[in-house]
Amino acid sequence: MIGAATAWTASSVSTASLLWAKTRSNNAFWWAFGGGMGARLVLLGALAVYSVRTPELSQPGLLLSYALGVLAFLLLEYRHIELK
Repeated sequence: MIGAATAWTASSVSTASLLWAKTRSNNAFWWAFGGGMGARLVLLGALAVYSVRTPELSQPGLLLSYALGVLAFLLLEYRHIELK
């Protein structure tokens, strides 16, 4: 649950920044895209450290739910945000 909620939060922030940047310029859009991917990477690392420090959590389950959540939300972003 924690992994999926973290993926949803990262995707929501990334989508909002992409929609904002899309109205500015193509270059701003790609910077926002890179920032969103970087944020996802940082959150993956943070979840990995959190799962190591919290032994009652299942590390594979936590990271797998995050990874699958990120993939699902990336597909949703792709469907709703198009460059024209």
